[in-house]
Amino acid sequence: MASAIHLSSTHFSQFHPLKPKLHFPSTSSHPLFLLKTISAKPRKLTITFVDISKEDTTPPTSESPAPDLEPENLDKRRIEEKFAVLNTGIYECRSCGYKYDEAVGDPSYPLPPGYQFQKLPDDWRCPTCGAAQSFFESKSVEIAGFAQNQQYGLGGNSLTSGQKTVLIYGTLLLFFALFLGGYFLQ
Repeated sequence: MASAIHLSSTHFSQFHPLKPKLHFPSTSSHPLFLLKTISAKPRKLTITFVDISKEDTTPPTSESPAPDLEPENLDKRRIEEKFAVLNTGIYECRSCGYKYDEAVGDPSYPLPPGYQFQKLPDDWRCPTCGAAQSFFESKSVEIAGFAQNQQYGLGGNSLTSGQKTVLIYGTLLLFFALFLGGYFLQ
């Protein structure tokens, strides 16, 4: 004699809506399993991934375009304000994080040191994950100040923020040591 198990939820006032109530009817000849729950909120599952084996292009982004500003409202000087960007020669794979450094090259391909990323052969792939060159992004450094002002000054305008920090605190430390050394002259 086979018995069927029937799971159903009951009215909200008697029990919690997600706790099922068990019924054991013995009239059926085959086992029957039913689960019926009432959920207050349906859940949605979204899966996003990038398959680099089929396509060597970057996936399209679903960002909405920025609203266009009226050209008559923009000042001409605002248009010319472009920050200076320094190329470091390091390109990072967006898929696995591998970094191709132009100064080092790629000994596994073999590419000599100093070989530019733009001149890599078409069949070159990421040594770690096999991603195409289009999955690499340039690691560039933004130099403080605008590009049109880089020729002015004593060369301090072309320094990165890290180089300026070392220069400032190094100078302070040097003068501190110099003034402290004045006490030891006798």
